[in-house]
Amino acid sequence: MKRMKIVLAVCVAVMMTGCNDFLDIKPKGEKIPKTVTDFETLLNDESVQKISDTYPAYLTDDVYLPDVAQGTATPGLNSVDQSIRNLYLFKKEVFGEAQDDGFWFASYNRIYYYNTVIDNIMGAEGTNEQQKRSIQAEAMISRALEYLYLVNGYAKHYDMRTAETDPGVPLILDEDIAKKNLVRASVKDVYAQILSDLQNALPNLPVQAKGNAFRASKAAGYGVLAKTYLYMGNYAEALKAANEVLKINNSLLDLKKYAVVKPQSSIGRTNVPQDIENPENIYIKFAPYVYGLSSKVFGSDELISLFSEDDMRLQVYFTKNFRNIPTDKYVWAPYLRANLAVSTPEIYLIAAECEARVGDVGRAMTLVNKLRDNRIKNNTALTATDKDDALKKVLEERRRELAMSGMVRYIDLKRLNQEVRFAKSVTHITGDGTFRLEPNSPLYVLPIPAKVMRFNSKTIQQNER
Repeated sequence: MKRMKIVLAVCVAVMMTGCNDFLDIKPKGEKIPKTVTDFETLLNDESVQKISDTYPAYLTDDVYLPDVAQGTATPGLNSVDQSIRNLYLFKKEVFGEAQDDGFWFASYNRIYYYNTVIDNIMGAEGTNEQQKRSIQAEAMISRALEYLYLVNGYAKHYDMRTAETDPGVPLILDEDIAKKNLVRASVKDVYAQILSDLQNALPNLPVQAKGNAFRASKAAGYGVLAKTYLYMGNYAEALKAANEVLKINNSLLDLKKYAVVKPQSSIGRTNVPQDIENPENIYIKFAPYVYGLSSKVFGSDELISLFSEDDMRLQVYFTKNFRNIPTDKYVWAPYLRANLAVSTPEIYLIAAECEARVGDVGRAMTLVNKLRDNRIKNNTALTATDKDDALKKVLEERRRELAMSGMVRYIDLKRLNQEVRFAKSVTHITGDGTFRLEPNSPLYVLPIPAKVMRFNSKTIQQNER
């Protein structure tokens, strides 16, 4: 499909500079969306098939980086970008004054696309009102997911006691990219907007995605809703939403049927199906680098210790010999296009966690064991003595299954640090010493980009780090 560009150069850096208003100008060679088909094309554009970022994983206990890279195919502190090194060593400064933060700017870039659709589709040329509402609903789901990741990166984790006063991120809900003096909505208000978008969208989403899982469906909408309520600590509502997803799609791949077929390769290393070929993918949004953290990190000793030898996730996704380079530790190397939106394994685990917390312990373990049966050779079913035991086992399984999945472990550490029983220090040991990230440290909250601060210095509060 020919790529469509909208009226403006969709660079949110421009939005921050207070540029002239170009809304009435049709740039040469650009197409202004007018018809329903035009707006639907925006939702098919490759630029909106990505979301979030993977770099927050360097703040977690899942990742290990050696001091020195073993060749060019695997990473080391001596070879990674300075921003990655800063994150891994828990430095106050991450990007510096001259370097852009792609997570922030790419997210607001895509939000502009979604705002264009949401604001204008109902007035587009065409008479099929339900089709228009469906397209608008898809854009709302995508915008909600963008803001869910943004608020979890650039703000403290949701806490109902402080969310009303904790600064979140700017809520930009229209097409005006020439805004000046942006302000940060509270964490509470950002979550309220996310829930509003999801609840308004759900009635108009199709049961089956239009075309494939790159397009939103009811299962996608309920999946984002389940993630949102989980992060809010509203486990009863998260469970309801997760159950709605599983009514529509409860597919799991039997990973025992797949293998590493090209051990010396990177792309094509395994025969595990990807994106639309993988029935676990309910809603697909890729990482900025579509293969995520593949070959960019080692699994920490603590993470690797959670896997049994018969666990196919260890056998297929990790290796100690990457492209003919033997390594002391396991390299993360699935080389599968990383879906950071909604998948059935995450929904199983959300439902299981919520059952362990506020529901049926037996069902919690049933859900976890169904997942494990599709991941581990000769799996022995897990049992739980009580809710606390079930929750511990579910969270361990969540860590195994969702390792290196974008921001998942990073957000989990932030939210679980609010519970004394799960709070932990993250420790990274290097030749220069031992570096620790303490529970609820302000260093968990990403800094607002320097460029944003320069153009909004009087209205945007920088995060304390």
